[in-house]
Amino acid sequence: MSGDEKIFDDFGKDNEGYNQERNEAQEREREELIRRIVEEKGENAYDEMISLLEKEDDDPEVREIVTEVLYRLGDRIASKLEKTIKEKIKRGIKNDVPLLYLIDLAGDLGLRKLVTDITKALELYDLEEAQLVIYEALAKLGVGEQFYPLLRYMLLEGEERFMFGAQVAMVLSYLDIPEIISDLVQAIDSGDFKGEELETIKQALSNMINLHPSYKEILITLVGEDNFEKYVR
Repeated sequence: MSGDEKIFDDFGKDNEGYNQERNEAQEREREELIRRIVEEKGENAYDEMISLLEKEDDDPEVREIVTEVLYRLGDRIASKLEKTIKEKIKRGIKNDVPLLYLIDLAGDLGLRKLVTDITKALELYDLEEAQLVIYEALAKLGVGEQFYPLLRYMLLEGEERFMFGAQVAMVLSYLDIPEIISDLVQAIDSGDFKGEELETIKQALSNMINLHPSYKEILITLVGEDNFEKYVR
């Protein structure tokens, strides 16, 4: 068995038994697998990673490992990734889950050449949860302000807030719009969000301040310096 085949043989074995309560040993195995693929195969792993993403599109653990490998390869596979995304969007397959993962990755890698294509991809997805992934990718790429009114409505007024409020907050956190500070404060004060969802909205507020330090003064003006810590993570 060749070294390349051994890696992917291990891939299947390492993925067995994964669940939400992965222990430290499983995490180390996962990290070791990713490291080996990146270091031993490098950009040559691209086609096989894309193939795995397509074949295992119902296995979130495989998808997460594949996208992490591609993320770490970064610039080395950027041009290939751009080509793949363009081709898949042009193909026009509705609700293509692997494409959604690649769009999310494009946002993380800052592939601004894909802005027009990713915007077109919104037409391919019926579910709001999928569309939010695309909105977030566009926001990370420095665009998406045109979707602000819709996102604000989804966070504060629409019935969607009870299902996707925390996800919407994270999308908003990547937009450079000062008014979003007030929107997130309103969401926190609304009482509509509890537990992990509430903490995620606070994290979104923290993200905005980290990205735009001047926004801290806006938050202090809204909630008072003594209450500042209650709104951030």
